[in-house]
Amino acid sequence: MAITDSQKVDLLWKKVGFSKAKTDTNTSKKAPNEANVSDLIVSTSMIWAQSDDIAGTIPGSNSSVVHVYSDAISGAKETTEDGTSSDNRTWKTGTTNWIPPSFGATYQLKVYAAATGLANAQSTGTQLFETGSGNEDQWYFDYQSGILHFIGDNLPSDIGTATSNVIYVSGGKYVGSTGIGSDASGASATFRKSNLAAVYADATINEGDLIEVTDGGDGEYAVYIARQDNPASTGHLTLVSTRDSSGTDASTLSSTVQHNDGTVTLGNVSNFSRPMEVLIEVTTVFDGDTTITIGDDADTDRLMPATYVDLSEQQVFAVNPSYVYTDALDANNTIKAYVTTTSGTQGTAKIRVSYS
Repeated sequence: MAITDSQKVDLLWKKVGFSKAKTDTNTSKKAPNEANVSDLIVSTSMIWAQSDDIAGTIPGSNSSVVHVYSDAISGAKETTEDGTSSDNRTWKTGTTNWIPPSFGATYQLKVYAAATGLANAQSTGTQLFETGSGNEDQWYFDYQSGILHFIGDNLPSDIGTATSNVIYVSGGKYVGSTGIGSDASGASATFRKSNLAAVYADATINEGDLIEVTDGGDGEYAVYIARQDNPASTGHLTLVSTRDSSGTDASTLSSTVQHNDGTVTLGNVSNFSRPMEVLIEVTTVFDGDTTITIGDDADTDRLMPATYVDLSEQQVFAVNPSYVYTDALDANNTIKAYVTTTSGTQGTAKIRVSYS
């Protein structure tokens, strides 16, 4: 049995709209309930490194970033019919990376039907509009591939089998550099290292290079940009991402503690993280001399002192610290709960630290 159109649409809906892989029908599993991430892959060769240099209005002359196809500049682009498709249905410009109107309305492609070999197709040919003539003869242009397809049920009369006309297009094409570049001298390199020691041992790393480290010193990956050639310390690197900073749920640390748990690690926070709220919810009252503080090994009650919490009452206690963690290594930014007692026999509390 053929794949239904609804199944095809569901696959595209989940892939494009939600970056998820389709694992079941839409009836059984809606797009937000799909669990497997499936991002679109973009190679570096497809990245327009000079896209910021594309003017908001199509320029009146060619440049190193934009090539304009129009009668007034270099002539409208004559296309070639795709012989593998139905007659006159699809036309290929033979070039990619056309600039879409998302960069500015004047980049909207213009389409003309005219005799082959003309240098002035815009002024002598017949313009064909994207929305058609009212006879179900619309067209669609794929700006990346440079292919025009008459997607309506009918073809415009100006390119029917009774004519010898071809299709011309007028618009702008991106001709700037592609890839991820560091400066005018060329593209920066990306290095993948097991740890920081391996980074310091590699003399080929230059300023501006991107470095992915499997273990940034705390058992977690980290991403750096080299601030100088042949970096030899963290002072020569700029930390741009860690596992915590890239995680979708990294803004909250939480745990449930018992009266006899001692020191409980809530988790690491990345450089320049500030705990905004620390909350202790006593769900079972504590007895004896039990105390709970929230902080780190350098200051065990940095975020919440014991005096802020009455563990003999079943309620919620909250504070709003102002401290900012600034160490480049997550391992030095570890937030912990310290449960201390010599006589306690019961007690349970939920702890939550929200940070930004």
